[in-house]
Amino acid sequence: MEADKAKEEAKYNSQSVTVITKEDIARKQGKSVEDVIFNEVGVTRTVDAMGKVGISIRGADPRHTLIMVDGQPVLGDVSKYSGNGDELMRIGAENIERIEIVRGAASAKYGADAIGGVVNVITKGPKSTPSIQVNAEGRYHSSRYTSDYESSALPSNFFLRADSGKVGNFSIAGWTSKRDVMPVYSKDRTYGGGSENLWYEKFKPSLRYYGDVKNSGVSGAYGFNPDHKINFSFNREREDVERRNKSALGIGGIFEPMQVFNQNMKRDTY
Repeated sequence: MEADKAKEEAKYNSQSVTVITKEDIARKQGKSVEDVIFNEVGVTRTVDAMGKVGISIRGADPRHTLIMVDGQPVLGDVSKYSGNGDELMRIGAENIERIEIVRGAASAKYGADAIGGVVNVITKGPKSTPSIQVNAEGRYHSSRYTSDYESSALPSNFFLRADSGKVGNFSIAGWTSKRDVMPVYSKDRTYGGGSENLWYEKFKPSLRYYGDVKNSGVSGAYGFNPDHKINFSFNREREDVERRNKSALGIGGIFEPMQVFNQNMKRDTY
């Protein structure tokens, strides 16, 4: 059995640390970081009234969970108030080397945002040998109550990555991906239109945002000698998601309009 460096180092940490390796991620068959971490002990998913996902570690408030990518804190839009749980939906699982989860207060090491714990996502760097990786998935989705997004007959996920391998002292990798985020329906609310529920459009309220997330990026490394190396990366994220909601049934449904929340995010990280 081959030893894993990150897991061995975690044994000597003063806090409870779990390291999820790329082999663990492959076994779990998750599409994003969010799919991978929420069956870990002490890690809980929360969804607020606006459909925002949060991460609670050992019962702490989601805004007290620090989310990092490659050791750098993620700068979310409302992270100080609701946490950065949505960030983990935006990171595809195929491009991850490992995920480190620190349970419990870690402010002394990571700062004031780590009162509850830390989730650190380490992405894959350029490989030393040339390679191409292609993942693709298609599925059929059908429902009596559909939005414009869901009515698409064949949602699809794909991931494409190419590594140059080591060319002299230089290596580079590039990737692109697209993932569909499916809705999580409210169990007791359906609106069938017309005479059934006194509403003109068929839909079921979703408890969270759904749509598609696109990622692309480039990472590289140049080694000056065996002890000195410089790394660089560029990442582009595009998110187009929505959430439809309505709470009243029957007569009340006539006077309550359907609420459509759109969330479009564009971000470049260097």
